[in-house]
Amino acid sequence: MSHIPSSGMQNLKESLSKLKERFDGIQGEPYIVESRKFKALYFDSESTQSLMDMQAPMRLVVSYTETMMGFLLFHPDPKSIAMIGLGGGSLAKYCHHHLPASSILVLENNAKVMALKNQFHIPDNDARFKVIKADGAEYLRNTEESFDVLLIDGYTKSGQAPQLCSEDFYASCLAFLNPGGIMAINLSGAAGLNQVYQERIDRIFEYQSIAVMEDDRMNQILFVCKGDSLKISAEDLLRRSAQLSKSHEIHLPRTAQNFLLQRNLTHSECER
Repeated sequence: MSHIPSSGMQNLKESLSKLKERFDGIQGEPYIVESRKFKALYFDSESTQSLMDMQAPMRLVVSYTETMMGFLLFHPDPKSIAMIGLGGGSLAKYCHHHLPASSILVLENNAKVMALKNQFHIPDNDARFKVIKADGAEYLRNTEESFDVLLIDGYTKSGQAPQLCSEDFYASCLAFLNPGGIMAINLSGAAGLNQVYQERIDRIFEYQSIAVMEDDRMNQILFVCKGDSLKISAEDLLRRSAQLSKSHEIHLPRTAQNFLLQRNLTHSECER
């Protein structure tokens, strides 16, 4: 979930606002709004669940999705990626297209969201890519599978799904990750609640998490590793971001800088 990026999209928001208001009475029903340039998935007119460039369907349009791809800074060659929350499939499509050596599993519990897959150019299921209808928390609790990367972006009309915020769920996430694996969570909502969730994660994981604030101040992306990958030196992290930028046209250098800033702030607070 994210608010529409301000750069280049204000006209889109203004031109579609009246149309979106017609749908706000629908309780949690996903719907699509199109302009000549963009196709958007909504639950209500307050926030955009997903946004697709009609001319470049694989491009990441919404800023927070680029930041979530920051997992590459800490695990640049994942063999397996799992996602909770499909939405319009921006992250799933990007990983499928740009990480051909990775197997991808997407868990989505809303059948009506899954029914919109084709409208967002989401690939069909095959040996390497699967979207299945499942409650993410229940799936992780009962599976014996393990993955290198876990991306969590599970929202309803009311906000982050409550089953994706508990200590039991975070313990399942830890067990689900391979050694050295990384989890990235989109935290969109009240700062106080986000802090509670981060504290829960820090109690479960042996290594401290780092939450990176988006420039729009509406989203935080929390990174946590099953290992010490987040302790990478600043020099190595910036070098890696520059190398990755040769094959990924997303703001990885900015994510690296924002991560280092937040890591320094976190360490300073811990030393007080």
